[in-house]
Amino acid sequence: MLCFLKDAEEKQDQDSRIRKWVSDIRDAAYEAEDIIDKFILKVGPKRTGFKACLRKYFCIYKQANKYGIGKEVQEWKNRLDEIDRNHEIFKIRNIEAAGEGSSSMNERFKQLRRTTPYEDDQHVVGFTKDVELLTSELLQETPHQRVISIAGMGGLGKTTLARKLYNSSSVGDKFECKGWVSVSKDYNIQDLLRRTIKSVKMPTTKGELEMLEKMGQEDLEGRLHELLKESRYLVVIDDVWDTDAWESLRRALPDNKKGSRVIITTRIKLVAKSSGDRTFVHELPFLQEEEGWELFCKKVFPNHDGANDKTSHCPPSLEELARDMVRKCHGLPLAIVVLGGLLSRKQPDEWPKTKFESHALTRVTQILALSFNDLPHHLKSCFLYLGLFPEDFEIDAERLIRLWVAEGFIQAADGETLEETAAEHLNELIDRNLIQVAKRNWMRIGRCRVHDLLRDFAIEKSKELKFLHINDGNVHSALSPCKHRRLASHSGGLKRFDSFDHSSNLHLRTLLFFNSKNESAEIGELQFLYKKLRLLRVLDLEEISFNHSQEETEHISLPDAIEKLIHLRYFRISDSKINKIPPSIGNLQTLQTLEFSQSHSPIMLPDEICNAKQLRHLIGRFRWPFRVENLTNLQTLNSIYIEVDDRMELNPLTDLINLHELYVELSGELKGFTLDSIGRLRSLQTLLLFAESIWNPTLQPLSHCQHLLQLKLHGHIRKLPTEMHEFLPNLKYLSLFGLIMEEDPMPSLERLPKLTILDLFYHRVNKFVCTAGGFPQLEILALFDCAVEELQVDEGGMPLLQGLRLYGPNNVSIPERLRSIPVPKNWDIALDDEWPY
Repeated sequence: MLCFLKDAEEKQDQDSRIRKWVSDIRDAAYEAEDIIDKFILKVGPKRTGFKACLRKYFCIYKQANKYGIGKEVQEWKNRLDEIDRNHEIFKIRNIEAAGEGSSSMNERFKQLRRTTPYEDDQHVVGFTKDVELLTSELLQETPHQRVISIAGMGGLGKTTLARKLYNSSSVGDKFECKGWVSVSKDYNIQDLLRRTIKSVKMPTTKGELEMLEKMGQEDLEGRLHELLKESRYLVVIDDVWDTDAWESLRRALPDNKKGSRVIITTRIKLVAKSSGDRTFVHELPFLQEEEGWELFCKKVFPNHDGANDKTSHCPPSLEELARDMVRKCHGLPLAIVVLGGLLSRKQPDEWPKTKFESHALTRVTQILALSFNDLPHHLKSCFLYLGLFPEDFEIDAERLIRLWVAEGFIQAADGETLEETAAEHLNELIDRNLIQVAKRNWMRIGRCRVHDLLRDFAIEKSKELKFLHINDGNVHSALSPCKHRRLASHSGGLKRFDSFDHSSNLHLRTLLFFNSKNESAEIGELQFLYKKLRLLRVLDLEEISFNHSQEETEHISLPDAIEKLIHLRYFRISDSKINKIPPSIGNLQTLQTLEFSQSHSPIMLPDEICNAKQLRHLIGRFRWPFRVENLTNLQTLNSIYIEVDDRMELNPLTDLINLHELYVELSGELKGFTLDSIGRLRSLQTLLLFAESIWNPTLQPLSHCQHLLQLKLHGHIRKLPTEMHEFLPNLKYLSLFGLIMEEDPMPSLERLPKLTILDLFYHRVNKFVCTAGGFPQLEILALFDCAVEELQVDEGGMPLLQGLRLYGPNNVSIPERLRSIPVPKNWDIALDDEWPY
């Protein structure tokens, strides 16, 4: 059934009968999932192993009545029979033929795109700097062909900007030959070549035109090449969706060493960057608020004279209303122009009655839908999921990846973890301009967001698919009896959901809470989850703080009843007072992520935690030791608190054969402490060691961690080993506290062969000295509150340095050649325990 739905979704059929029929099948698939998960609740998670699972599920029909679901199974079978009858009664054609409707739909979209007002350059606002920059790139005195790529989400005005450049006399007069061709998603390469040829030089006779129509691809490429080879040409290739379209045209566009230029517009960054070294990629920004207002006024009031016209011609009584409407467009030019077109046909006294969301957004949504429809099936759920997050919410990238994995959206590629595959999905959605990067920590995406209009589209599409539901505190947004699978609360906390109807909401799989900083609840209020939402897979109690009785002064625990959520895969709670986990946690055999995001005092984990064999991410501040021998899937352990003594033993850590990230906080005397056990973690990529007492670390055991890329050594470290370059040959990022360090660490660090980023905190030596050839790969150097008088870098030292950051009261003297090196962007977030790789 799920395979059928995937296929039907990709057909994007426009027949309302087929859409209804497919919706019925989707509901039936959901019901089947509900029946199976309820059956698991009845049977319990006691049997493990492949054969045991086969026996358990094979007997679902045989034991249905025994476990009280026989009636549901029979009703479901009856429903399938009815769906099958409807297929015949309404003469619904086979889904394989549904693609015919898809073609006509795409034609309508293409026609809509061609006639959208913003595709004209009559109303151009906010592109002044973009035009100046791209004009200079187009007119550079370089003989080789260059490609100028304009990238951005649908509706940003890429085509408008390209047309402005194309029609500009300062640009056009410099080229002897010009051509323009629109590609769009569904293109035929021969038709594309013909249209390009006609744009460059239209055939003058009927015979030439007929000959052109008969030519094959190879002849058409040769013809276009012949037309352009002797001229300095400018060709615009508009609306490119994949690299194949560009590669096909590229062969026919000669690099004739005459300074020819090609402009590409695309929504997909991968396409924009696919043209080799001689490519300039320009990512188009959203309009600023005043630019959006100027564009609106130009569209609605024909006599408006641009930014210098302070009167705006908008009736004063309606200006605030109009500005508010423009703000709802969130800087997207297409939305502003469509809004302006709507209001320009109405009298001003009708404006307050105009529903922008139901009129103008319809056309905008159709344009944005092109990007969604172009997504492969595995990315559609990932994109729609973004609708759960509040407007303008900055989403932590790692959190999003873990949620996608827990939801079952990710199918691992060969040789990759689920998280690595999910990270590739995130990058692809960013490349397609469906997700924006909010914070980037050098090479790594820290946080992301989705444009509000795309978020609105995701929510509306999700309603159609019953994919998710938002509760924002309004009466109309309360959870309906419809079978939404995912729910996000953007207002209020647990009390709001205590009245859930048991029968209608048992199907809920995901429950997320946002904006609950001021929400307090009793820990006992979690009981409704365990009783009424037994099928939950994802539970995120963000920012909800729980009240605890005065008697609970020493050990505050999660309720034992959490064991009833046997389907739970992702559990995140931010209560800083919880310091104990009940043994029942071991019954959650599907649990992948357990996160205590605000934990302060160390949390005691029971030995039963080792029964949660699917655990992949354990995040909080956990007191060591606890049993880990079965946690072979664990990738993240952040962090463990160790009170070092003679009985302290780290050997059990070696059972964590897939551990990628480990944070260790060391308390007590470290005289006998070694890194031998950590050194046997062969998959380790990231390690933080924080020591409260004075420590001269022996890092030699880490030489066995060949995948170690990131290392933080924080705390009271007196001296570094001189052989660090031998122990850590692949290290790329190092963060080092040197509050009591007795000597310059540079001689030990500068020989690290692959070190790319170095953060130094609180060093108190007189001078940092980098010798010639030192730090051969270093790109970023950040000094935080370092009382160092001089940074000496000999000639040939730090040859690749791109960014230098001096943070805090630094009076350090630096070499002349380093003074022009810029401050690395976003580098303050290195203080937030975020990692760059």
